[in-house]
Amino acid sequence: MEKEISNGILPNNLKLNKNLEKLTYKKLEKENKLLLDENNELKKQLQAQAEYEQSKQQQLEFLTFLATVTFSKNKVETIIQSLLERCVSFLSTSCSYIYCHEKANAPLTKGIEYELTEKVKQAENDINVSQVVDNIKQAQNETILLTADEFFYPESLMKTQVEYVVVLPLFSILNQSHMIVVFFQDDSNLDSLKLQTLESGRQLVSIAIRRKLAEIKLDKKYSELSKVNSSLKNTQKQLTQSEKMASIGQLAAGIAHEINNPVGYVMSNIESLKDYMSQFDNFFSLLIQENKDANFTSDPDNELEFLLEDSKEIISTCVGGLTRVKAIVQDLKTFSHSGSEGFISFSLNEAIETVLNLIASEFKYDECDIKTKLTANIPEVFGTKNQIEQVLMNILINAKHAINKDKGTITIETFANSEFVFLHITDTGCGMNDKTKQRLFDPFFTTKEVGVGTGLGLSISYKIIEAHRGLIEVESEINKGTCFKISLPIPE
Repeated sequence: MEKEISNGILPNNLKLNKNLEKLTYKKLEKENKLLLDENNELKKQLQAQAEYEQSKQQQLEFLTFLATVTFSKNKVETIIQSLLERCVSFLSTSCSYIYCHEKANAPLTKGIEYELTEKVKQAENDINVSQVVDNIKQAQNETILLTADEFFYPESLMKTQVEYVVVLPLFSILNQSHMIVVFFQDDSNLDSLKLQTLESGRQLVSIAIRRKLAEIKLDKKYSELSKVNSSLKNTQKQLTQSEKMASIGQLAAGIAHEINNPVGYVMSNIESLKDYMSQFDNFFSLLIQENKDANFTSDPDNELEFLLEDSKEIISTCVGGLTRVKAIVQDLKTFSHSGSEGFISFSLNEAIETVLNLIASEFKYDECDIKTKLTANIPEVFGTKNQIEQVLMNILINAKHAINKDKGTITIETFANSEFVFLHITDTGCGMNDKTKQRLFDPFFTTKEVGVGTGLGLSISYKIIEAHRGLIEVESEINKGTCFKISLPIPE
């Protein structure tokens, strides 16, 4: 009986164990599936996290690079090109730098895909400029996403190549809108985070470019103000010199008038005395001869002959001195009365040739070459020809003295523009320092030895050029030579 019972329990237990085993296996399969699902989900999350971190890293690198470029001392062109190249690598597509007013110009295009990039380069005439600019204004100059229909003209074939366009406005100048344009063939690369990064980068670059443009404008203004300031200083210097020369001119006129009268009658008396001495000489010569014939000499030491000869030399020296005084007085009168008397139209080149002929003997035995660079058919100037010739002569003689006995060259050059005829006289002489240049046109100022010059030549030259409404300037360096620059207005 017990044996029958045990034989019946054993199969039941086996069956029960099998059922439990099946249940356990199913439970394990279910748990395993849950674990696999959780593992896959975790992998997806990790992958998404890695992609997100990679994207954030790319965005950080993108913005860091732009910050480095934009806040450096790079030019605007370099900043734009750096942004363009970074957009290409960041978005893996084609990008263009475009500026437009009535039509688009795309001077710079780069891209990953060669075929798309080449088609973009050739499509600048397909851009619907007015619509794009209107969209930029409506978006208040922020980054915008447009469809190909909104960016290109309806008949453009580019709509089959590009589906979306992202426009990054940079700046506007002279009614031109400058922008970076990114082309997408489909929406697979359109990432909102990347577009936000693009906008951040655009703002960064836009601020930097506006700062650079402001710096350029300030530099230009500073340059213009510097030129105006320099011009004002030169004008002030000329006015000061003119006032000084006018005052000295009045003084010179008074001195010349006061000296001229006594010099005149002293000169007249000396000439009369010279005639008297000639008669005295004849008389005493006859008297001496008669005494010699009579073998009687009243002047054994020949004192009378000595007095006669010495008187002639004294009178001759007096005449030379008075002639020099008379020349100085004449120079003073010329200096104080350099007006517009007898103004005519004449060729400056012809005046130069005349002066060179007059002073040829002065340079005959000196190792000083005169070279001319005279522009043919130069406009005539209006003035007193002999006064301009006097200016030329004064400057050339001074140039010769500056070269002295050393071998040197004097170069005479003429040229003109629409308003002035220019004359430059350059020598390779000793030059002068700043102190000498400041006093160069002062009357009676000279660096020559006593008795060699009166110091009036350049003063007279200055007054003559001023009376001709011209300008005379000098550039000089010690041991490097001097250049006188004269400009005379062309008559209207």
